[in-house]
Amino acid sequence: QTAEFQKQILAECCVEEDVFLREYGAELYDGLEETLRTLKEKYELFIVSNCQNGYIDAFLYAHKLGDYFADIEMSGRTGLSKGENIELIIKRNSIDKSMYIGDTEGDEKASRYAGIPFIYAKYGFGKAVAPDAVIGRLSELPDVAAKFLD
Repeated sequence: QTAEFQKQILAECCVEEDVFLREYGAELYDGLEETLRTLKEKYELFIVSNCQNGYIDAFLYAHKLGDYFADIEMSGRTGLSKGENIELIIKRNSIDKSMYIGDTEGDEKASRYAGIPFIYAKYGFGKAVAPDAVIGRLSELPDVAAKFLD
């Protein structure tokens, strides 16, 4: 198998993944929409991910959550790292105060790269080294946001 063939197969899988996600959605964390609604009352919300181009759009479409977010960015669209994309979102939207919520050490490193606080979602998939705050469930996020953003 050539590297070019492998890239072609990966690209085709990503397209199919986006199609599937757009149609069937994903399993959501408990209280997601209620938490987003609460946060949006006081803050602008953004998504930065390492995913392929189109994945976030498919997810937001499937779950009708797009209206909660002011802007999104993904490595698959820009070719940039997560930290660089966080910086891009901050600059593009003239953001003065921000924080990043994630569940991996990579998310934490991206936050540090961008110079913003990192909130570790310990219910997620990975680990963190030295987060600025920890949440055990989504419903804790509004209180944590108030400490860092108000």
